[in-house]
Parts: sequence; structure tokens; C-alpha cells
Amino acid sequence: MNNATHPLVEMKNINLYFGTFQALHDVSVDFDQGELVGLVGDNGAGKTTLIRILCGMYEPTSGEVYFDGKQITRFHPKLAIDLGIETIQQTVGLCGNLSVARNYYLGREPMRRFAGLIPILDFGRMREASNRVIKNFGLRSTVNVDDEISLLSGGEAQSFKIGRAVDFRNRVIIMDEPTNHLSVRERSHVNELALQLRDQGLLVIYITHDIFQVHRLADRIVILENGYKVADVLKKDMSAEELEQVIRDGSHPLREG
Repeated sequence: MNNATHPLVEMKNINLYFGTFQALHDVSVDFDQGELVGLVGDNGAGKTTLIRILCGMYEPTSGEVYFDGKQITRFHPKLAIDLGIETIQQTVGLCGNLSVARNYYLGREPMRRFAGLIPILDFGRMREASNRVIKNFGLRSTVNVDDEISLLSGGEAQSFKIGRAVDFRNRVIIMDEPTNHLSVRERSHVNELALQLRDQGLLVIYITHDIFQVHRLADRIVILENGYKVADVLKKDMSAEELEQVIRDGSHPLREG
């Protein structure tokens, strides 16, 4: 956990409107490092919307966001990179027609100077970093960093994205439905990596609609519904079945506030 007196991430009284539609209603939640938090809800519950505020993609209509005790006052797309926040998504984050090595530094390619003058891509650095991820994050040893990344399986692609995020020394890993369309074995491997990241002291926010899957992993579970926070509980305090009931019929007192 964070040794400071404040959580790593604090989101206070967050409201967000898109025109006249209110997507988030006075949501307050905090997250700490060394914690795996399940952010749960059906489609349209507000999970991804809330996280996009943290990543600087949306600016809240009202409310406050703090990172490591400092208030965020300017929301912009580069905010996540500046703060050390990486989002692992199932279907985006890689460019299928580029090599494994090119995908490692996608959008932040390292350069070197040819003949001391002309800036060119540093392919040696890309290959070295990609091989490190292949070795440390459970990819097949036969994966060639010069092959197109589309040749990786779904589980290998997820493992690569997770390894890349850790290699960039991010402090927060957001996993947005990371096991959709994966085999049972691949799903187990990705979830094991999530636990390893938590144990290394990173904050892991695991977004899903599957309360039973995340209950096996998370230290704490936050449930959103229709833009409201309706539950925020330690795993030990409520079973997966009880939390499913919260989603189904609103049996938790937070909903009444």
C-alpha cells in the first residue's frame, strides 16, 4: 500500500454530462498502489467513462481528481503517459501489420542518429526491449520480434501489452475487459499476471462485467450502475453472489444515498 497519507488516486464527487445526458452522478472513489480493484458493472454503467477521466480523455463537469496527492487541473490525452497510467484493452493498443518490436514503442519510438546527423528509428533498442518482454511475461520462446504482431495469439498479445506497460515503469495498470475472447488457459495466465503486478506494488484496476471472475482476483470491488456508484466493498465482506444481487436489484445501501 501507499506509505503516504493519501491514496494514489482520489476521484471526488465526479459528475459528467454529455450535453443534457448525465453519464456520471457524484461518483467518489479512491485507489491505492499495491491494490487490485475490480470496477464492475453492465454495459453503460459508467466504468470506462470514469477511467477516461482519470486518463485525461474526458474532463469532468464537476468534481476533483487527485493523483499522488496532487490535484489534476488540466485534462488532456497525454495525461496518462505523464502520470504513469497504462490501459490494457482487449481489441486495441497494437498495430497488427507492424512487427512485435515496432509495437513495443508504438507512438513513442526511440530514435538514433545515423552518421551522427540523420535521425532514424532505433530498431536495435526496439528488438532488445521486445525480447525482454517475451522472456519475462510468458510468451513462446519461438516468437520472433521481427514478425507481425498479428501472428501472436490473443493471450500472447495481452501478455505483451502487460509486459510493455510494466517495462515503461507505469504506476497504474488499467485492464479493460482483458480476458474477453481468450481461451481458459490464456485467461488464467492474464489473471495471474494481474496478481503479480499487484504484488509488485502497482495499482491494478480491473474493469469487467463478470463479477464472479473479478471476485476471485480483487482485493476490493467497486460497482457502478447507470453512472452511480452502488457498492464499494472489500472482497472478504461480500460474496460474489451477494454482489451479483446488488447489480440485479439494488440491495446495497449505497444506492439509497
